[in-house]
Amino acid sequence: MGIIEVGISLKFAPKTNPEQTVGQIVDYYNRMEPSFLNVWQGACHFGYTEKGERFELKSALKTMEMRLGQELNLHLNSTVLDAGCGYARVATTMAQQFGLNVLALDLIQKRLDEAKRYAREQGVEEKVSLIRGNYCNMKKQIADFSIDGVYTMETLVHADPLETALSEFRRVLKPGGKLVLFEYSVPSYEKLDPIRRTITDAMVRKTGMPSIKFFAHGAFPKILEAAGFENIAMKDISHNVWPTWRWAFWRNLRENNLMLLPKILSGKIMKNTNLMAALMIYPYRHQLKYNIITATKPKD
Repeated sequence: MGIIEVGISLKFAPKTNPEQTVGQIVDYYNRMEPSFLNVWQGACHFGYTEKGERFELKSALKTMEMRLGQELNLHLNSTVLDAGCGYARVATTMAQQFGLNVLALDLIQKRLDEAKRYAREQGVEEKVSLIRGNYCNMKKQIADFSIDGVYTMETLVHADPLETALSEFRRVLKPGGKLVLFEYSVPSYEKLDPIRRTITDAMVRKTGMPSIKFFAHGAFPKILEAAGFENIAMKDISHNVWPTWRWAFWRNLRENNLMLLPKILSGKIMKNTNLMAALMIYPYRHQLKYNIITATKPKD
């Protein structure tokens, strides 16, 4: 059974092509590099804050990474794939804090260069192996049945096609290997009003995130079951991510207050994808979810 056969409607989703998606991803991360490096401290993910805890960005980002390592729950010196490693902040935490050997794969050489610098600075260069490539096609880089765990940290949205990415994850995992996804879910695309559908389409084009339209609330178990995984579990940690969304919303509102209306009226806000996302996500937080999804590859 394929992913399209499990009841996830793509009726309204625009057709994509993988080469175009790669170009969109590269363009997005190149445009947003100053934001990711200077504001988000090299992380390309949101933070995790416990209820009642005072929000602090650095701590929240690290806590989210620690949650990932805990969900992987692998033995010392296990090998994991970071599918879309960015600047290797997550990969470095997996190596430092959990003793894992990380194959850190990304499309963009510039990001891998910074990842190499950071891993060396943190003293884990020997445990973080950097690979330039596309996780939808790793056959020349990673052997079958060679990995103990695979994870994504807000990067599966870039998969194109999604079914191929999950097939590759299953291929490289050893029997019984662990898959951990930290990903958003959204309302069903066909239920969006025309304005939000238009905004969503623009965001997908500007960020290279075609698979997010598969990620309707509650869809992940069926998606992973169709891809051949088992022991699938899902946790909603949205409330723990809200403080980061709130911080990003108010920070961007303060920094752009005088220019915000002209940017909106002129359409220039569409060029600053992170600004547009920051201003949209927190107000719509009750309609979005942030999930931890875990699964295993069958042992036989």
